[in-house]
Amino acid sequence: MKVNVRGVHLELTDAIKQHVQTHLIRPIERFFDDEAAELEIHLRDRNGPKGGADMECSVTVRLPHAATIHVTEVDDDLYKAIDLARDRLETASKRALERSQDRRRDEVPVGDLPPVR
Repeated sequence: MKVNVRGVHLELTDAIKQHVQTHLIRPIERFFDDEAAELEIHLRDRNGPKGGADMECSVTVRLPHAATIHVTEVDDDLYKAIDLARDRLETASKRALERSQDRRRDEVPVGDLPPVR
């Protein structure tokens, strides 16, 4: 999986990078082990020095031949926003995998189709 982590209006410290690696990237890799998959993470301070509930974690997962999953969470604490985004992304990922499996079950093998007259 290709991973891209960017900080917008904030510095990506080693502690933030470590938290993203252990709390976001590793859990998501359980669902998507495809090397062609892309995980894009944007960490952003919306209000800058003004403060408030403005720390945003935006995560996009792009899979080949599948839907793109996008999640955004905002909190006053960046670490909480990362954890909330992980939780929502896990839920969305499970749902997407279930949908793809349901679609496969609905397919009828060619041999089971009635003959054409």
